[in-house]
Amino acid sequence: MLKVKKHAENNYGESQTKERTLDKTNEPEFNSLLDLRNLSVYYGDHQAVKNVSMPIEKNKVTAFIGPSGCGKSTLLRTINRMNDQIPIAHYDGEINYDGVNILNKDIDVVALRKEIGMVFQEPNPFPKPIRKNITHALKFMGMAKSNMNEIVENSLKQAALWDEIKDRLGDSALSLSGGQQQRLCIARALALQPNVLLLDEPTSALDPISSAKVEDLVMELKQHYTIAIVTHNMEQAARISDNTAFLYNGDLIEFGNTSDLFTNPKEQRTEDYISGKFS
Repeated sequence: MLKVKKHAENNYGESQTKERTLDKTNEPEFNSLLDLRNLSVYYGDHQAVKNVSMPIEKNKVTAFIGPSGCGKSTLLRTINRMNDQIPIAHYDGEINYDGVNILNKDIDVVALRKEIGMVFQEPNPFPKPIRKNITHALKFMGMAKSNMNEIVENSLKQAALWDEIKDRLGDSALSLSGGQQQRLCIARALALQPNVLLLDEPTSALDPISSAKVEDLVMELKQHYTIAIVTHNMEQAARISDNTAFLYNGDLIEFGNTSDLFTNPKEQRTEDYISGKFS
């Protein structure tokens, strides 16, 4: 459960800190697991994301598309507070996850990133044995050693990698192919048992065969996880996503069902982009 420290005032108007614990056994009545409300992201004086409001639905794949520099990756990184590492980055608005604004300064960011995992554009396995790529994060989170073998196997199976490397767990992760390394990074995120998986152009550095394996994996994983993916590949967005958000110059131009957006867009700029009139 995600624990959030929230400031409140006591009867004397003095600030005090309370801890709110979310019981995830109570499912929301709506399909959205995350709700972005008037979200703006700034790097210094530059506004990279402008007043974006949209849901990210539970157990669906939401794709973010748009030209380079439109704010897709910035938005994705904001969802699990990766932009906190950039000193000049700051936010306005809200990202509500299970009823809590995760942009609250008192959020436990380590716990948040356990529940909202992220996989980046370039595969970034640790220069360690394959098995330790999974157990490193588990040890950091205080997982009992007796459970680790099971979690390693299950996460690698979920990432469709177990059968390929089960006899090589002591080998360096850097000995794997690029596609295998990316699936290992996905397995590493899944080992922490997140609710949400953020994928920032996860196939852009992969060959077509490896890309297809990752796409197939995403389609399987959405049965158990909520997934948001940034992609420059229009065909990929159309193939694997349920909902699509089109961003341009930091603005959310259009959001909706992927099939509807690609076949009957409401905005001319959306139609121009997906038809290749600009990129």
